[in-house]
Amino acid sequence: MVKLKHRFDLILLIVLFLFGANLVSGQTVKGSLRLYVGDGRDSLARADVSLWQEETNRSRTGVTDQNGILFFPLISPGSYRLEVEHAGYKKHVERFSLLMNEVLDLRVILEAGDLDEEILVLGNRDFLERDSLALGSVIENAQIAGLPLDGRNFFELSLLLPGVVPAAPGSAGSVRGDFALSINGQREASNNFLLDGSYNGDPKLNGVGVNPPVDAIREFRVVMGTYDASFGRNAGSQINVVVKSGGNQRHGTIYGFFRNAALDARNFFSQPQGPDPEYRRNQFGASLGGALVPDKTFFFIDFEGRRVRQGITRTTTVPTAEERSGDFSGSSLPLPVNPLSRQPFPGGVMPSFWLHPTGQSIAALFPLPNRSGPGPNFVSSPSLRDRDDHFDLRIDHVLGKSSDLAIRYSFGDRDLFEPFSGPLFSAVPGYGTDVPRRAQNLVFSETSVFTTRFLNQVRMVLNRVSAGAFQQNMGRSVNSEVGLPDLSERPRDQGLSFITISGFSPLGDEFNNPQHSVSNTYQFLNHSTYANGKHLWQFGVDLSHVQQDAFRDVQSRGFLNFVGQTGITGNGLADLLLGLPSLTGAAHLDNPQHLRTQSYHFFLQDHFKLMSNLTLALGVRYEYSSPPVDSQDRANVFDSMSGELVQVGTGEVPRSGYHPDRNNWGPRVGLAWGVDRGGKIVLRTGYGIFYDQRPLAPGEGLYFNPPYFDFRLFFPLPGLPLTLADPFPEFYPFKMPPSVLSFQRNLTHSYIQNWSLNLQRELGTNQMVELGYVGSKGTKLLTARDINQPQPSPQLPNFRPVPQFADINVLESQ
Repeated sequence: MVKLKHRFDLILLIVLFLFGANLVSGQTVKGSLRLYVGDGRDSLARADVSLWQEETNRSRTGVTDQNGILFFPLISPGSYRLEVEHAGYKKHVERFSLLMNEVLDLRVILEAGDLDEEILVLGNRDFLERDSLALGSVIENAQIAGLPLDGRNFFELSLLLPGVVPAAPGSAGSVRGDFALSINGQREASNNFLLDGSYNGDPKLNGVGVNPPVDAIREFRVVMGTYDASFGRNAGSQINVVVKSGGNQRHGTIYGFFRNAALDARNFFSQPQGPDPEYRRNQFGASLGGALVPDKTFFFIDFEGRRVRQGITRTTTVPTAEERSGDFSGSSLPLPVNPLSRQPFPGGVMPSFWLHPTGQSIAALFPLPNRSGPGPNFVSSPSLRDRDDHFDLRIDHVLGKSSDLAIRYSFGDRDLFEPFSGPLFSAVPGYGTDVPRRAQNLVFSETSVFTTRFLNQVRMVLNRVSAGAFQQNMGRSVNSEVGLPDLSERPRDQGLSFITISGFSPLGDEFNNPQHSVSNTYQFLNHSTYANGKHLWQFGVDLSHVQQDAFRDVQSRGFLNFVGQTGITGNGLADLLLGLPSLTGAAHLDNPQHLRTQSYHFFLQDHFKLMSNLTLALGVRYEYSSPPVDSQDRANVFDSMSGELVQVGTGEVPRSGYHPDRNNWGPRVGLAWGVDRGGKIVLRTGYGIFYDQRPLAPGEGLYFNPPYFDFRLFFPLPGLPLTLADPFPEFYPFKMPPSVLSFQRNLTHSYIQNWSLNLQRELGTNQMVELGYVGSKGTKLLTARDINQPQPSPQLPNFRPVPQFADINVLESQ
């Protein structure tokens, strides 16, 4: 007998037993067709209906019920041919296209006559989705292929929709080449990215996982506002992308784009006498789709590569050769004072015997000025390097008359080098960041047609994202080269401490690096559809297990500040040359991250056709996401009851630092009403409660408390100066109490109440005017708060002892 060690294993075994070998997605890309057949006076029962997918020649058949109604649920997006036959009437043939997630309502009126006669209908596509309750839109293939895209990132087309705006500049999800957006005022981490209905995200920040090439995309839909209960996980929007599949006809593309700076204008800030900043961009790829076995097995494959070399221009201020040698006689900086006599050095020149060799070595790391005149005196244009490769492989296979199988594997690999780490870091070359990133998404999907009314789709998904940020000098101890100590024995932590000097560009590698994470998401999902008269029922389950193994070596090289007017000499550079920092800090850490979390989602949704022009949607979704825990419980959090740091999973402290929230019920209700008889005006309204599954990044707070993360500050004390000879002293008479992180013990999931009212009026072919209102209210949103009161400065004489912890930062629900 197999012994199950975890609750997740038991639940997974039960679901496997209930649903066979696979489980599936609550978020499907497939749509539905609701067909009404009549003769203009009465409905026609027992009409024979055939629905043919034209690309694959795959068909589904059925007969209308006593009300002349027939449902075709779970239909893949594409082009279709509908054939309707009934004794005593002419054969009706109609061609139409179905978009992803669309619920299409077709009304067929048969004409009396002989079955040998045929009526072919080739109408334009209906521009209004009269039965859809959700707001948003489908970006079709013609728009994806035809609209100009800077960098061919199709996600940018989302910004054409109302309520969609770019993320705030410099936000966590939009830096270093990543894409993020905000929809209807929600946080950028509140969007759920799907690929073929399966999770396609980076759980660390809730960003995008794989970003397929434009030529691989059939279409994508941005669903926002009051969408139905089959979608969940995040409250902002659902961005669902469909990858192309093959057909009986073989189709392919091959392309290449090239751009360089030969005809570009010179950057205003670049050196007039120097060469133009580098700019070369190559983007190339190909795609091919067709049949391996006609009418049975189909394939689609694509590849795209991008190579970029782009000069990034920055201007800043660096010390002159005279200032680096201690001569401030012609400097615009304040004249340094002798730290003993408190009088300026004669002539503004520091004697050579006062200069510290480590301070001189650090100052020599600055490049010499290359610009004259007022303002910044140094400009540089080092090159950003970007290599980005993507490919997709999809196989669709007809298992039998009532079963289809689809397998898709998507891969993205990027190697980005940014010569400048960010606006708060060094503005001189030599301290950039390497940003490797690899994403993979594998999906197995099987659709079964049990009866014409009951269909089921099952899926298994593996989503993997590996991402890092590494300092440019990783593996090279610049600290030891200039005379500073290395705080860590790990080669990955080597580089240069972050050094701030008033009046000049900072020096050194970004103090948040190196960092790296590998996140695996295993998803098991099921989506069932049952049609019964005027009802279209949908119900399903979405189970996932997330693993993140990571490290973040924050402040592993430490920092040094030379603050200028409030420093030793009144001149920050002079303080550096004397070897007298104003403040230093460093961390000793041994905090590898092993976060684990699970989620269990269930939903039930009914689309009820009250009348031919009135659809009511009622649904409910339950979501439980377990708080992230360390797999080895190797973490401490602050316990407000005892006022001490306590190991997680001991005493009254949960393994995650806070208790799970199991009361996450999300009701959904919506109404779509065709106001006029011609169906040109549609009114939609809805309300729902939507829960947000937080990114894993806040859960990393488990790992930044002593002793696993021990951050210490150092500053000069009366009679005991702080020097570059020992900027991070092991033996220091005054030890600052550490800052600690904790969690609100009853931290609950954030949820959003969304409501909307929308009116659409079709004006003509592909023309529509829309007026809408969207409202939302966020509750229990995640925030951070410092619960400590300010303490007296330890630099004052006769200072009082400070409490055990200097700062207590708590993640809590608003």
